[in-house]
Amino acid sequence: MVLEQYIQRVEEKLQMLVKKFQQVQSENVLLKEEIKIQQHTLQQRQVDIQNLEERLQLMKIAATATSQGAPTIAEEDEAFKKEIRGKINDYIKEIDRCIALLNS
Repeated sequence: MVLEQYIQRVEEKLQMLVKKFQQVQSENVLLKEEIKIQQHTLQQRQVDIQNLEERLQLMKIAATATSQGAPTIAEEDEAFKKEIRGKINDYIKEIDRCIALLNS
């Protein structure tokens, strides 16, 4: 009789463990889906940030072009000019790559 009770308790505990395992598995699936959604959101936000940074640079360029020599600090002005030259060079390189792809 004692053995039967012991076996019954072990079976009950085993059933509880199986039930908890299934719950943990389903929770794991939900969390994995949530991670995918969060990763997608993060990637989209990074793209948005990059686009906004590019727009900011273009706005700085436009502001510099329309200021018509408004007084600025010389060092900042030179650094900004170098940055603009670098950006223009990057655009030229990208255009050259596109032309090369079109020609091949």
